[in-house]
Amino acid sequence: MTNQPPAASRSRTRLAYVDRLRVAAAAAVVLVHVSAVGWYALPPASVDWQVANVYGSVSRWCVPIFFMISGVLFLAPQRTDAPKKIWRHYISRLFVMYVFWSSTYALVNMAVGRKWEWSYALQQLWDGYYHLWYLPAMAGVYALIPLLQRVAAVRSLAWYAAILTGIASILVPTTAIIPVVGSHWANLVSRVGPYLVAGFPFYFLLGHLLHESARELPRWVRPAAYVGTVVGIVMTAVGTSALSLEKGVGVGSMYGYLNLGVALMSVGVFLAFHDAGGTTQTGPRLAEVARWTLPIYLIHPALVRLIEELNVSPGLLPTAIGIPLIWIGVLAISALISAVLVRIPFVNSWLI
Repeated sequence: MTNQPPAASRSRTRLAYVDRLRVAAAAAVVLVHVSAVGWYALPPASVDWQVANVYGSVSRWCVPIFFMISGVLFLAPQRTDAPKKIWRHYISRLFVMYVFWSSTYALVNMAVGRKWEWSYALQQLWDGYYHLWYLPAMAGVYALIPLLQRVAAVRSLAWYAAILTGIASILVPTTAIIPVVGSHWANLVSRVGPYLVAGFPFYFLLGHLLHESARELPRWVRPAAYVGTVVGIVMTAVGTSALSLEKGVGVGSMYGYLNLGVALMSVGVFLAFHDAGGTTQTGPRLAEVARWTLPIYLIHPALVRLIEELNVSPGLLPTAIGIPLIWIGVLAISALISAVLVRIPFVNSWLI
Protein backbone atom coordinates (compact mmCIF):
# COMPACT_ATOMS: atom_id res chain seq x y z
CA MET A 1 0.00 0.00 0.00
CA THR A 2 2.00 2.90 -1.28
CA ASN A 3 1.12 6.32 -2.61
CA GLN A 4 1.66 6.03 -6.37
CA PRO A 5 1.77 8.58 -9.19
CA PRO A 6 -0.95 8.59 -11.85
CA ALA A 7 -1.22 5.38 -13.85
CA ALA A 8 0.40 6.87 -16.93
CA SER A 9 3.69 7.29 -15.08
CA ARG A 10 3.73 3.79 -13.52
CA SER A 11 5.69 1.82 -16.07
CA ARG A 12 8.35 0.16 -13.90
CA THR A 13 8.61 -3.61 -13.72
CA ARG A 14 6.63 -4.94 -10.77
CA LEU A 15 7.74 -7.88 -8.67
CA ALA A 16 5.04 -10.33 -7.64
CA TYR A 17 6.36 -10.80 -4.11
CA VAL A 18 6.05 -7.06 -3.44
CA ASP A 19 2.43 -7.00 -4.55
CA ARG A 20 1.67 -10.19 -2.61
CA LEU A 21 3.17 -8.56 0.46
CA ARG A 22 0.98 -5.52 -0.12
CA VAL A 23 -2.17 -7.64 -0.35
CA ALA A 24 -1.23 -9.71 2.71
CA ALA A 25 -0.49 -6.57 4.74
CA ALA A 26 -3.86 -5.03 3.80
CA ALA A 27 -5.61 -8.21 4.97
CA ALA A 28 -3.56 -8.20 8.19
CA VAL A 29 -4.40 -4.60 9.05
CA VAL A 30 -8.10 -5.43 8.77
CA LEU A 31 -7.52 -8.30 11.20
CA VAL A 32 -5.77 -5.92 13.60
CA HIS A 33 -8.82 -3.65 13.73
CA VAL A 34 -11.43 -6.42 13.80
CA SER A 35 -9.65 -8.13 16.70
CA ALA A 36 -9.72 -4.81 18.59
CA VAL A 37 -13.54 -4.71 18.65
CA GLY A 38 -14.47 -4.79 22.33
CA TRP A 39 -10.83 -5.23 23.30
CA TYR A 40 -10.87 -2.47 25.93
CA ALA A 41 -14.27 -3.52 27.28
CA LEU A 42 -13.31 -7.13 27.99
CA PRO A 43 -11.34 -8.08 31.11
CA PRO A 44 -7.80 -9.24 30.21
CA ALA A 45 -8.31 -12.37 32.31
CA SER A 46 -11.10 -13.58 30.01
CA VAL A 47 -10.54 -16.18 27.31
CA ASP A 48 -12.17 -13.91 24.71
CA TRP A 49 -9.69 -11.11 25.43
CA GLN A 50 -6.72 -13.46 25.27
CA VAL A 51 -7.87 -14.90 21.93
CA ALA A 52 -8.34 -11.39 20.52
CA ASN A 53 -4.87 -10.52 21.82
CA VAL A 54 -3.35 -13.43 19.87
CA TYR A 55 -5.10 -12.39 16.64
CA GLY A 56 -4.05 -8.79 17.16
CA SER A 57 -0.45 -9.76 17.92
CA VAL A 58 0.09 -12.14 15.03
CA SER A 59 -0.91 -9.49 12.48
CA ARG A 60 1.07 -6.50 13.80
CA TRP A 61 3.66 -6.71 11.02
CA CYS A 62 1.18 -5.12 8.60
CA VAL A 63 2.08 -1.43 8.84
CA PRO A 64 5.89 -1.89 8.94
CA ILE A 65 5.55 -3.99 5.77
CA PHE A 66 3.79 -1.10 4.03
CA PHE A 67 6.72 1.17 4.81
CA MET A 68 9.23 -1.51 3.80
CA ILE A 69 7.49 -1.94 0.43
CA SER A 70 7.75 1.81 -0.14
CA GLY A 71 11.45 1.58 0.66
CA VAL A 72 11.88 -1.14 -1.97
CA LEU A 73 10.25 1.07 -4.60
CA PHE A 74 11.54 4.54 -3.78
CA LEU A 75 15.10 3.59 -2.80
CA ALA A 76 15.72 1.43 -5.85
CA PRO A 77 19.25 1.78 -7.30
CA GLN A 78 19.75 4.72 -9.63
CA ARG A 79 16.39 6.19 -8.70
CA THR A 80 16.46 9.87 -7.76
CA ASP A 81 13.50 12.09 -6.99
CA ALA A 82 13.82 15.84 -6.62
CA PRO A 83 12.07 17.38 -3.59
CA LYS A 84 9.77 19.28 -5.95
CA LYS A 85 8.57 16.02 -7.52
CA ILE A 86 8.03 14.36 -4.14
CA TRP A 87 5.90 17.22 -2.88
CA ARG A 88 3.97 17.70 -6.13
CA HIS A 89 3.23 14.06 -7.01
CA TYR A 90 3.14 12.30 -3.65
CA ILE A 91 2.78 14.50 -0.59
CA SER A 92 0.13 16.72 -2.21
CA ARG A 93 -1.91 13.61 -3.00
CA LEU A 94 -1.61 12.40 0.60
CA PHE A 95 -2.80 15.82 1.80
CA VAL A 96 -5.90 15.73 -0.42
CA MET A 97 -6.56 12.15 0.63
CA TYR A 98 -6.29 13.01 4.32
CA VAL A 99 -8.65 16.00 4.07
CA PHE A 100 -11.25 13.97 2.14
CA TRP A 101 -11.23 10.90 4.38
CA SER A 102 -10.95 12.88 7.58
CA SER A 103 -14.00 14.89 6.48
CA THR A 104 -15.86 11.70 5.58
CA TYR A 105 -15.20 10.04 8.91
CA ALA A 106 -15.99 13.29 10.75
CA LEU A 107 -19.45 13.24 9.15
CA VAL A 108 -19.86 9.58 10.11
CA ASN A 109 -18.97 10.34 13.73
CA MET A 110 -21.30 13.34 13.80
CA ALA A 111 -24.17 11.30 12.37
CA VAL A 112 -23.63 8.35 14.71
CA GLY A 113 -23.17 10.57 17.77
CA ARG A 114 -25.85 13.07 16.64
CA LYS A 115 -23.46 15.92 17.35
CA TRP A 116 -23.65 18.71 14.80
CA GLU A 117 -21.67 21.43 16.59
CA TRP A 118 -18.98 23.20 14.55
CA SER A 119 -16.40 22.77 17.31
CA TYR A 120 -16.95 19.00 17.32
CA ALA A 121 -16.77 18.86 13.52
CA LEU A 122 -13.51 20.79 13.41
CA GLN A 123 -11.99 18.63 16.16
CA GLN A 124 -12.95 15.46 14.30
CA LEU A 125 -11.57 16.85 11.06
CA TRP A 126 -8.29 17.87 12.67
CA ASP A 127 -7.75 14.67 14.63
CA GLY A 128 -8.74 12.32 11.81
CA TYR A 129 -10.13 8.84 12.34
CA TYR A 130 -7.81 6.47 14.19
CA HIS A 131 -6.33 4.79 11.09
CA LEU A 132 -5.66 8.01 9.17
CA TRP A 133 -2.46 8.63 11.13
CA TYR A 134 -0.79 6.56 8.41
CA LEU A 135 -1.22 9.29 5.76
CA PRO A 136 0.68 12.13 7.52
CA ALA A 137 3.22 9.59 8.79
CA MET A 138 3.87 8.47 5.22
CA ALA A 139 4.06 12.10 4.09
CA GLY A 140 6.77 12.71 6.67
CA VAL A 141 8.78 9.77 5.33
CA TYR A 142 8.25 10.87 1.74
CA ALA A 143 9.68 14.29 2.58
CA LEU A 144 12.95 12.49 3.43
CA ILE A 145 13.10 10.44 0.22
CA PRO A 146 15.63 12.67 -1.61
CA LEU A 147 17.96 12.31 1.38
CA LEU A 148 17.31 8.59 1.89
CA GLN A 149 17.99 7.87 -1.78
CA ARG A 150 21.47 9.29 -1.45
CA VAL A 151 22.11 7.29 1.71
CA ALA A 152 20.79 4.12 0.06
CA ALA A 153 23.12 4.62 -2.92
CA VAL A 154 26.05 3.55 -0.72
CA ARG A 155 25.33 0.12 0.76
CA SER A 156 27.64 0.43 3.76
CA LEU A 157 26.22 3.86 4.58
CA ALA A 158 22.68 2.52 4.29
CA TRP A 159 23.43 -0.30 6.76
CA TYR A 160 25.05 2.21 9.11
CA ALA A 161 21.97 4.44 8.94
CA ALA A 162 19.65 1.47 9.49
CA ILE A 163 21.59 0.29 12.55
CA LEU A 164 21.91 3.76 14.03
CA THR A 165 18.28 4.71 13.53
CA GLY A 166 17.11 1.23 14.49
CA ILE A 167 18.48 1.83 17.97
CA ALA A 168 16.47 5.02 18.30
CA SER A 169 13.42 3.67 16.46
CA ILE A 170 13.06 0.15 17.86
CA LEU A 171 15.18 -0.40 20.96
CA VAL A 172 14.19 2.80 22.74
CA PRO A 173 10.40 2.27 22.71
CA THR A 174 10.88 -1.43 23.41
CA THR A 175 13.20 -1.07 26.38
CA ALA A 176 11.27 1.93 27.73
CA ILE A 177 8.56 -0.54 28.76
CA ILE A 178 10.95 -2.34 31.14
CA PRO A 179 10.38 -1.13 34.73
CA VAL A 180 13.06 1.16 36.19
CA VAL A 181 15.84 0.37 33.70
CA GLY A 182 13.77 1.26 30.63
CA SER A 183 13.15 4.88 31.56
CA HIS A 184 16.84 5.48 32.25
CA TRP A 185 17.87 3.91 28.93
CA ALA A 186 15.31 5.97 27.01
CA ASN A 187 16.53 9.12 28.74
CA LEU A 188 20.14 8.34 27.82
CA VAL A 189 19.36 7.79 24.15
CA SER A 190 17.19 10.91 24.02
CA ARG A 191 20.25 12.94 25.04
CA VAL A 192 22.14 11.63 22.02
CA GLY A 193 19.07 11.95 19.80
CA PRO A 194 19.99 10.38 16.38
CA TYR A 195 16.45 11.05 15.23
CA LEU A 196 16.86 12.57 11.75
CA VAL A 197 15.56 9.46 10.00
CA ALA A 198 14.41 7.50 13.06
CA GLY A 199 10.93 6.08 13.30
CA PHE A 200 9.22 4.80 10.18
CA PRO A 201 12.07 5.84 7.86
CA PHE A 202 13.92 2.98 9.58
CA TYR A 203 11.50 0.53 7.94
CA PHE A 204 11.95 2.37 4.65
CA LEU A 205 15.69 1.69 4.79
CA LEU A 206 15.21 -1.83 6.09
CA GLY A 207 12.91 -2.81 3.24
CA HIS A 208 15.40 -1.50 0.69
CA LEU A 209 18.33 -3.29 2.30
CA LEU A 210 16.57 -6.63 2.65
CA HIS A 211 15.39 -6.45 -0.96
CA GLU A 212 18.79 -5.53 -2.38
CA SER A 213 20.85 -7.78 -0.10
CA ALA A 214 18.57 -10.83 0.22
CA ARG A 215 20.74 -13.09 -1.93
CA GLU A 216 23.94 -12.00 -0.22
CA LEU A 217 22.82 -12.60 3.35
CA PRO A 218 24.67 -15.34 5.30
CA ARG A 219 22.85 -18.67 5.48
CA TRP A 220 22.06 -18.31 9.16
CA VAL A 221 20.09 -15.09 8.65
CA ARG A 222 16.95 -16.67 7.21
CA PRO A 223 16.47 -19.35 9.88
CA ALA A 224 17.18 -16.68 12.49
CA ALA A 225 14.62 -14.36 10.87
CA TYR A 226 11.92 -17.04 10.84
CA VAL A 227 12.64 -17.96 14.46
CA GLY A 228 12.59 -14.24 15.18
CA THR A 229 9.09 -14.03 13.71
CA VAL A 230 7.85 -16.59 16.22
CA VAL A 231 9.75 -14.88 19.02
CA GLY A 232 8.26 -11.52 17.97
CA ILE A 233 4.71 -12.90 18.06
CA VAL A 234 5.29 -14.45 21.48
CA MET A 235 6.92 -11.28 22.81
CA THR A 236 4.00 -9.17 21.62
CA ALA A 237 1.20 -11.49 22.75
CA VAL A 238 2.71 -12.51 26.08
CA GLY A 239 4.01 -9.03 26.87
CA THR A 240 0.63 -7.45 26.12
CA SER A 241 -1.13 -10.09 28.21
CA ALA A 242 1.23 -9.63 31.18
CA LEU A 243 1.00 -5.84 31.17
CA SER A 244 -2.78 -5.93 30.81
CA LEU A 245 -3.28 -8.51 33.55
CA GLU A 246 -1.13 -6.39 35.85
CA LYS A 247 -3.20 -3.25 35.19
CA GLY A 248 -6.56 -5.01 34.94
CA VAL A 249 -7.31 -3.30 31.61
CA GLY A 250 -6.01 -3.65 28.07
CA VAL A 251 -2.54 -2.12 27.67
CA GLY A 252 -1.44 -1.89 24.05
CA SER A 253 2.09 -0.53 24.41
CA MET A 254 3.63 -3.76 23.09
CA TYR A 255 1.47 -3.46 19.98
CA GLY A 256 3.43 -0.40 18.85
CA TYR A 257 4.83 -0.75 15.34
CA LEU A 258 8.22 0.45 16.57
CA ASN A 259 8.63 -2.29 19.16
CA LEU A 260 11.22 -5.02 18.83
CA GLY A 261 8.69 -7.86 18.64
CA VAL A 262 6.86 -6.23 15.74
CA ALA A 263 10.13 -5.46 13.96
CA LEU A 264 11.22 -9.12 14.26
CA MET A 265 7.91 -10.26 12.76
CA SER A 266 8.22 -7.79 9.91
CA VAL A 267 11.69 -8.96 8.89
CA GLY A 268 10.64 -12.61 8.88
CA VAL A 269 7.45 -11.98 6.90
CA PHE A 270 9.30 -9.82 4.37
CA LEU A 271 12.00 -12.43 3.77
CA ALA A 272 9.44 -15.25 3.56
CA PHE A 273 7.54 -13.50 0.76
CA HIS A 274 10.78 -12.51 -0.96
CA ASP A 275 12.10 -16.06 -0.94
CA ALA A 276 8.78 -17.47 -2.17
CA GLY A 277 8.42 -14.94 -5.01
CA GLY A 278 11.99 -14.40 -6.15
CA THR A 279 12.11 -12.36 -9.36
CA THR A 280 8.68 -13.42 -10.64
CA GLN A 281 6.87 -10.46 -12.16
CA THR A 282 3.37 -9.36 -11.25
CA GLY A 283 0.58 -10.64 -13.48
CA PRO A 284 -2.44 -8.51 -14.47
CA ARG A 285 -4.78 -10.05 -11.89
CA LEU A 286 -2.38 -9.60 -8.99
CA ALA A 287 -1.68 -6.03 -10.10
CA GLU A 288 -5.41 -5.32 -10.04
CA VAL A 289 -5.89 -6.77 -6.56
CA ALA A 290 -2.81 -4.94 -5.27
CA ARG A 291 -4.39 -1.69 -6.46
CA TRP A 292 -7.23 -2.26 -3.98
CA THR A 293 -5.01 -2.26 -0.91
CA LEU A 294 -4.99 1.46 -0.14
CA PRO A 295 -8.77 1.86 -0.51
CA ILE A 296 -9.24 -1.26 1.63
CA TYR A 297 -7.14 0.40 4.31
CA LEU A 298 -9.12 3.63 4.07
CA ILE A 299 -12.60 2.05 3.91
CA HIS A 300 -12.59 -0.89 6.31
CA PRO A 301 -12.77 1.08 9.62
CA ALA A 302 -16.19 2.36 8.53
CA LEU A 303 -17.39 -1.24 8.30
CA VAL A 304 -15.81 -2.05 11.64
CA ARG A 305 -17.65 0.94 13.12
CA LEU A 306 -20.91 -0.34 11.60
CA ILE A 307 -20.32 -3.72 13.21
CA GLU A 308 -19.86 -2.03 16.58
CA GLU A 309 -23.01 0.07 16.15
CA LEU A 310 -25.05 -3.01 15.23
CA ASN A 311 -23.59 -4.90 18.20
CA VAL A 312 -22.27 -7.59 15.89
CA SER A 313 -19.63 -8.95 18.22
CA PRO A 314 -17.11 -11.74 17.67
CA GLY A 315 -18.39 -13.00 21.01
CA LEU A 316 -21.67 -14.11 19.41
CA LEU A 317 -19.65 -17.16 18.43
CA PRO A 318 -16.57 -18.59 20.11
CA THR A 319 -14.08 -15.74 19.66
CA ALA A 320 -11.58 -17.97 17.89
CA ILE A 321 -14.20 -18.40 15.15
CA GLY A 322 -16.07 -15.10 15.39
CA ILE A 323 -13.07 -12.87 14.73
CA PRO A 324 -11.99 -14.69 11.53
CA LEU A 325 -15.57 -14.72 10.21
CA ILE A 326 -16.04 -10.98 10.76
CA TRP A 327 -12.56 -10.37 9.35
CA ILE A 328 -13.39 -12.24 6.14
CA GLY A 329 -16.69 -10.36 5.81
CA VAL A 330 -15.16 -6.91 6.34
CA LEU A 331 -12.26 -7.71 4.01
CA ALA A 332 -14.55 -9.02 1.26
CA ILE A 333 -16.91 -6.01 1.37
CA SER A 334 -13.97 -3.58 1.49
CA ALA A 335 -12.42 -5.30 -1.53
CA LEU A 336 -15.67 -5.10 -3.51
CA ILE A 337 -16.02 -1.38 -2.80
CA SER A 338 -12.36 -0.84 -3.66
CA ALA A 339 -12.73 -2.68 -6.97
CA VAL A 340 -15.37 -0.10 -7.94
CA LEU A 341 -13.55 2.98 -6.64
CA VAL A 342 -10.32 2.25 -8.53
CA ARG A 343 -12.26 2.56 -11.79
CA ILE A 344 -13.61 6.06 -11.08
CA PRO A 345 -11.54 8.93 -12.60
CA PHE A 346 -10.12 11.47 -10.13
CA VAL A 347 -11.10 9.20 -7.23
CA ASN A 348 -8.49 6.66 -8.33
CA SER A 349 -5.86 9.37 -8.76
CA TRP A 350 -6.35 11.51 -5.67
CA LEU A 351 -8.63 9.93 -3.08
CA ILE A 352 -7.42 6.34 -2.93
